Order: sequence, then C-alpha cells, then structure tokens
Amino acid sequence: MTIEIRHLRSALAAAEHRSLRKAATASGTRAALLSKDIRLLEDMIGCTLFIRTPAGIRPTSHGVDFLHVARQIVHDVDMLANSPGSGARQTARRLTIGYYTSVSTGNLRATLGEFQRRHPTIPWKFVGGNRASLLQKVETGQVDIAIVTAGGLEWQDALLRLWSERCVVALRSDHKLAALPVLEWSLLRHERFLISTQDPGPEIADIIRHYLSVDVRAPNLVTHDTETQFLKPFVAENGSVMIDYESATGDGLTNIVYRQVLNGRQPVELRFVACWRADNPNPSLVRFLHLLRERYPDIS
Repeated sequence: MTIEIRHLRSALAAAEHRSLRKAATASGTRAALLSKDIRLLEDMIGCTLFIRTPAGIRPTSHGVDFLHVARQIVHDVDMLANSPGSGARQTARRLTIGYYTSVSTGNLRATLGEFQRRHPTIPWKFVGGNRASLLQKVETGQVDIAIVTAGGLEWQDALLRLWSERCVVALRSDHKLAALPVLEWSLLRHERFLISTQDPGPEIADIIRHYLSVDVRAPNLVTHDTETQFLKPFVAENGSVMIDYESATGDGLTNIVYRQVLNGRQPVELRFVACWRADNPNPSLVRFLHLLRERYPDIS
C-alpha cells in the first residue's frame, strides 16, 4: 500500500484540532473515516503518530517529526498543483505525472514551476507509487508520463534522459562524521543504514552494497516498508544513517545534516528519466515534453 496525500491531510487535520471529531468536521468527513486513514498511515510507517486520551489526541515524539515532513509534502504538492489561470483550467486536457521522489527542491520542482508559468491553463496532477506500478499506468493510459530513476530500468517505449542527482548521507548533527564536509564510502562501512523497500530504496540499497560489501561481509541494512522521506526523522532518533539524493535535502528537519558521498573524487549519482507512450495523443504531454527536451537535451 502506498501513502496517499489524503492520509497525510487526515493526520495533519488531527494534529491541528487535537480531536478526531473536530478534525473530521473541519475536513467534511466522518470521524471513523479520518481515524481509519490515520491508522492505515501508522501501519504503513510502523510508528504510532498520536496518543489517544479521553480529552483528545496529541502527537508522539515520532509523530511530531513525521508531521513536519508531511506538512512540507502537502504544502509543496498544493503549491505546485495551483496556478494563476484557474478560471480557464478546465479548457485544457489534464496532464498526469507519475513520480516517487521529492518535490521539496531540485529539478522536478523547478521544471513543474516553469511549466506552470508557461502554461497556466493546463491542469495537472501527481500520481504516486513505485516504479513498476507507475510504468504500468503509463502503459494503460492512466498516467501520461512518469519521472523515475534509471537504475535497472526496463522500458521499451519512449524515454528521455533527464538530470542526475548526487547521493548524500543523512546523519545526526552530533554524529562523529558530521564534522567532515564530504565523506568517502569507506567511512560508512560500520554504519547502520535505514532503507525503504519502496522506490528508489532498492536502487539505493544496491548502491550501498556495491561500495561497501567487503569479502563476505555485507553492509548493515535495516529495511522498512514505507516511503524514504518518512524514514528520515528516525535518523536523528536512533543514530542510523540514510543515503538519499540531493533534492531530498530540503525537508528542513532539525538535528539532521547532509554530507556528499564520494567514490575517490567522484560523486555517486542517481540518474532520472522520463517514460511515456509514444502514441499518447495528449497535447498537454506534448507541451511538457517540449519543456523537458529544452531543459535537458538528450545528447546521447
């Protein structure tokens, strides 16, 4: 199961009103449905977000950190999904974009911002999910274009190489390695890594194994069946570290710092690509592809 924006909105409403009943009333739903959303969310991340009492609810310490990330994600999605030309939005065909990476900062956010400026009347929406499910939705026409990482990708239709992002390590600010401006992979050999089973987690796990497997000893990977950004608050909680990509560093979490990881003097990077069906007739997709090719010309 994938975390959806509605799950995050339910948790944020509950945190704001400190009452499931009041949050449900403000959200225009039933308390039982809002409570179900929150419990599904807690099951997916493996963490209790709220303490329930007869007087109401309040976030746990883990919940405070999680809600900080959730609030930023909802804010970013809302900001990107709204444009000045709302009165004319229904005249253009909607563009559906599949993704599973951060929109806090970086190339994806900048590209979408530019697309809005050029085409304010084109409505669009995000669809989340893992790479396999997104590509299947592209094939069936549910998603117009998917922005995914390229490692081990099998896609036989239209594809455009986009940007690369450097790998970084997320550390507690008081971690012994945090004092260094950049890190060699060898310095991370004895660390415990938090890894998501959801994309791009498996690709990140392969990168860690590639650089840190020594003889028969494998790196210490602790996997969780939740999205990468929702694991980040636990780095500061239990001293583990995470490998992430640079656009994910705009989350604003306290007590966490980011350091670039090098192989010798070379950065290790994740490559991103756009995948779509060449026979997709959506004119909004044509305009989006024109912008992508302009910003990221494929010279291969």
